[in-house]
Amino acid sequence: MSRTCGVAVTVFGCGWVLMGLEILGGRMLSPDFGSGVWVWGSVISIFLAALSTGYFVGGLLSQRFPQGFGLALVIVMAAISIIPVAIWHRTASGWFADLDLHERWGSLFAAMTLFFVPSMLLGIVSPYAVRLVTQDVASVGTKAGTLYAISTAGSFLGCLLTSFYFILWMGIQLILFLSAGALLLIALLLLATWYTKGIKKQEVVTNET
Repeated sequence: MSRTCGVAVTVFGCGWVLMGLEILGGRMLSPDFGSGVWVWGSVISIFLAALSTGYFVGGLLSQRFPQGFGLALVIVMAAISIIPVAIWHRTASGWFADLDLHERWGSLFAAMTLFFVPSMLLGIVSPYAVRLVTQDVASVGTKAGTLYAISTAGSFLGCLLTSFYFILWMGIQLILFLSAGALLLIALLLLATWYTKGIKKQEVVTNET
């Protein structure tokens, strides 16, 4: 598998996990705050703020560390950040509910505590990936458009399948653990494709000399 294909699989998988997490967000908060417009407004707002931050940070990191290892490390961090959400989301949501805040503020603070870090880390992926596959300025538009389309396709499937099937089949906690595991596998695949390709190139150069 080429580096470009490895990066494409990476953005697809991360887009899937990101939107699946957003769908789960409303379900996680609903026992304490209901499932009204304030809850979904809080979840969507936090995800958008986190993605905005992630896009900015991803652009900076991709310039300083334009290597597959850097992106893989971000994905591993995202996987790790999901584990506390899986374990303590009921406790965290209940704690904010017990503060006796208005539902709109309680749900907003709970959403920020639970989802900002994982979604911000996943937001880093797309701009970082664009930098990794771009070889020259002339192709950056095409590469960026293609990767964002692939990422959005993953988000589409993650949203649809999580809401229609996975929640009913597996429940929230298991989906979160599987999402963390999937991100770890994606990071390993990215490393394998990135550095295997690099080793092959080095061997070709050595043989030619």
